[in-house]
Amino acid sequence: MANSQVLWNKRVGEELANAGHDVTIYMMRFFDNTNPKLAFDPRIRVVHVNGSFGLDGEQMVKDQAYFSFNDVSFFDPVVQRSFAAFGEMYKSCAIFVKNKEFLAEVENSKYDLAFTHMYNFCGVGIIHKTKIPTWIWLSSGGLMDNVAEVMGVPLPPSYCPPMIMDSADSMTFFERIKSFIGHILFKYYWRSMTVDKETAVFKAEFGEDFPDLVELITKAPLVMLNSNELYDTPHPTLAKIVYIGGLAMKQKDAKHLKEEFASRVEKARGIVVMTFGSYSPMYLMPDHWKEAYFNAFAQFPDVQFFLRYEKPEEITDRLPPNAYAAKWLPQTDLLLHPKSLGLISHAGYNSVQDSLHAGVPILTTGLMGDQPKNARLPERLGMGVNLPKTELNKESVLEAIRRLVEDKSLKENAERMKTMIATRPVSSETLLVRWTEFLAEHKTLDNLVPYGTKLSFFVYHSLDVIALLTAVSSLLLVILTRLRSKHSSIAVEWRPVRVPSIFKRYWK
Repeated sequence: MANSQVLWNKRVGEELANAGHDVTIYMMRFFDNTNPKLAFDPRIRVVHVNGSFGLDGEQMVKDQAYFSFNDVSFFDPVVQRSFAAFGEMYKSCAIFVKNKEFLAEVENSKYDLAFTHMYNFCGVGIIHKTKIPTWIWLSSGGLMDNVAEVMGVPLPPSYCPPMIMDSADSMTFFERIKSFIGHILFKYYWRSMTVDKETAVFKAEFGEDFPDLVELITKAPLVMLNSNELYDTPHPTLAKIVYIGGLAMKQKDAKHLKEEFASRVEKARGIVVMTFGSYSPMYLMPDHWKEAYFNAFAQFPDVQFFLRYEKPEEITDRLPPNAYAAKWLPQTDLLLHPKSLGLISHAGYNSVQDSLHAGVPILTTGLMGDQPKNARLPERLGMGVNLPKTELNKESVLEAIRRLVEDKSLKENAERMKTMIATRPVSSETLLVRWTEFLAEHKTLDNLVPYGTKLSFFVYHSLDVIALLTAVSSLLLVILTRLRSKHSSIAVEWRPVRVPSIFKRYWK
């Protein structure tokens, strides 16, 4: 998938290797023309497994950039083509499960435990088929709606908007309507578009008695999130949900900058990093967006701007002297530098966490998926500026960057969050290793499964209880109304009462 997804799994693998465990990462390839260029720790064994069925990865990036950078309708042909492509990704699962050599290699390796990524459900079926004794569901972001549903985590739509809804937890009445409908639609979407199709793949290959993937998913012993309770939007959770966000983002992880970056940092009062991720590359950004940013950069000559730009040669002549574009940036190292003033980002969850752990403000413009919702998180914490893409122009960009580099309250709140994260009672690294080892020893954690996962929708929401109480209340109301109507003509006569003389002396 995206480089950020691979990077997250890489960091998890490296932490486990640091703890002395033997780690193998299976790189499951879904698209043509995609090959994430990341160097893995030599202690980690990396196995590439091809599941591409002809879907052009480069075209996918271009399509996503089109509707990311533009305000288009859901019915736009490019949007529909992208949705159709995602609906076809179950075909990769079919290729994986037909690869007998791959399945045999996994089964014969006798792994103690497996992690599988929660954007795809094929891995859950493979774990079951290859008899790996236990497993952990791994998220590269916060708690996804479908994960919450099958794990039994309640997400009240009144203050927990769907993952892809552009809203914070404080919603207007109409936003709550959208949230309510969105939760219902997403439940249908993830089942029909992905998990049901992949279940059919396993049943076709291994027989109708192969379990439904939703049934297997519900039994996940643990869920690990690339997030942190201290900055994630508060919502209900369970003991089996473990927050391990921020791996490899600490000050000790910062490396010395290479000369091409160090020399520019040395001359500047402060630095700002700008990156929009691998699935929304900046070279595909609309030209008027680029002009808005480049013009704004020129207004802050003592600030050095670093841009991750996949084709830097295209814009070299258009950049002001205080801006530098490169195909790759040491993003974490730059943000952890003492001169760092902020980050400009598409609000991918890794980038948001980079700013949180570095203690620098962030300017966010959410483009697609969960990004608009992520974009509101730093603003909620008082350490970010949210600039919706529908409001992006020269004036709004200039004002947003001015706030980013000059508003001291943003920096103060960012530093406060950094300190809180650094002094968290138990670190993410410790939680990852200890819970993994604990699960490898005990295999199952059925005692952490809420009984609500076994209830029907009708019983879970107490609709039978509500129906009974409503019926009884209605019946009592009818009875009382009829009794009142029968006796409404009875007259009450009031007469004076004579008080005995013996009491009169006490009332004087």
